[in-house]
Amino acid sequence: MSFDESSLEFDLFEDMRRRLMRLFVGEGRDEVEAERIALYVVQGVREVPKLLNALADGNASDQEIRPLLDIVLDNASSLDKVRALMRGDEEPRVH
Repeated sequence: MSFDESSLEFDLFEDMRRRLMRLFVGEGRDEVEAERIALYVVQGVREVPKLLNALADGNASDQEIRPLLDIVLDNASSLDKVRALMRGDEEPRVH
């Protein structure tokens, strides 16, 4: 991946984080909580496009796909934190 692509990707996720923060503040959340939720959302989905691209690429090997899947699954716990924060729970609920 070139520097420009990394920079574009960073900008995309940063824009997404700011947009989510504005949404949550607009819903009445304080800025610190809105920022926390937005960061967790971005962390939870950041690697998903890479996994989708690898799965769609007919040339990607299982050895390339598996580590991406593992990262996506590891980061999925961030979305549990989002759910808990949006419900007002102190700690994420375990399913």
